[in-house]
Amino acid sequence: MTVRKQIYMHFSQQPLLDWLPRIYDLAPELEVAGSTGNDPNNQRASQVSWILPEGKENIKLFEDMFNLSMEASQRANWNFDVGVLEPLQYTHYGPDEKYDWHVDQLINDESSETCRKISFTLLLNDDFEGGDLQIECGSPAKEDRNQSIPLQKGDIVFFPSYIWHRVLPVTKGERHSLVGWLQGPTWR
Repeated sequence: MTVRKQIYMHFSQQPLLDWLPRIYDLAPELEVAGSTGNDPNNQRASQVSWILPEGKENIKLFEDMFNLSMEASQRANWNFDVGVLEPLQYTHYGPDEKYDWHVDQLINDESSETCRKISFTLLLNDDFEGGDLQIECGSPAKEDRNQSIPLQKGDIVFFPSYIWHRVLPVTKGERHSLVGWLQGPTWR
């Protein structure tokens, strides 16, 4: 029997809604976001802050995000060997801000014994326009190879960190999200 692996796993769960107002309180002051070195043409315009696994409430958030990530990996049939949840990134996109095509897994980093394997985005609000999260999910010959993932406040999407993705420009309002990455031993 062949089991199909999914490109991404999308959850809409009530327990996450309870976290939304608290995440704003846990996030430190915003700073201008940097861009990955995976693509020199990549453009990123947003602000971020980092939530660390320090303090009782932060540790509980990390535990919940880790457990939900493991469930997503199992349900999508990835079953990746992961064990470390990196610091969580609170991200703010204002009007005209975006993040061009990129992957979260560092490319050609042979010095590391671990790599990012699972990425996730939890949408904290939905009172904005634009700002769609898109993933690359087709062959270059397919016209509709980019897929927008419809997210509402409290929805979370998981995908392998090697999948190309982007956030389209926000056209009205502000987009807030919590982003995370799970690491495991490098691919063999």
